Amino acid sequence: MGCFSFLCKKCNRPINSTSSRGQRTILFLLKDGEVIEKMQGEYDSYGRVFDEQGKSIYWEMDWSDVCELMFDPNEANGICAYHERCYTRNSQVVTRSSDDRNQGWGRFKLPPIPFKKER
Repeated sequence: MGCFSFLCKKCNRPINSTSSRGQRTILFLLKDGEVIEKMQGEYDSYGRVFDEQGKSIYWEMDWSDVCELMFDPNEANGICAYHERCYTRNSQVVTRSSDDRNQGWGRFKLPPIPFKKER
């Protein structure tokens, strides 16, 4: 399976990931221009984000239904993606983001991994 990667709706730059770490992003799952689910974190290359343990968070909607929305001819269906730093309360979240032709593979500065104390 290939990567699902998007261009940020504000800056039109890719939301990159190494598939083990990614840029901080906010993803909105849209159906008919309405947000039906939202997730936020480091992008995982597959239309999701990682949790704090580095595991992908899955959409509540069945993955095959998410894919149908992403490939629907209606642009009001699919995933709308923003870099976390680009998103504001006034951001438009009504149409899906454009696909990144490089599938999210590009250079970017990763945020530091939080230090965890050993007991």
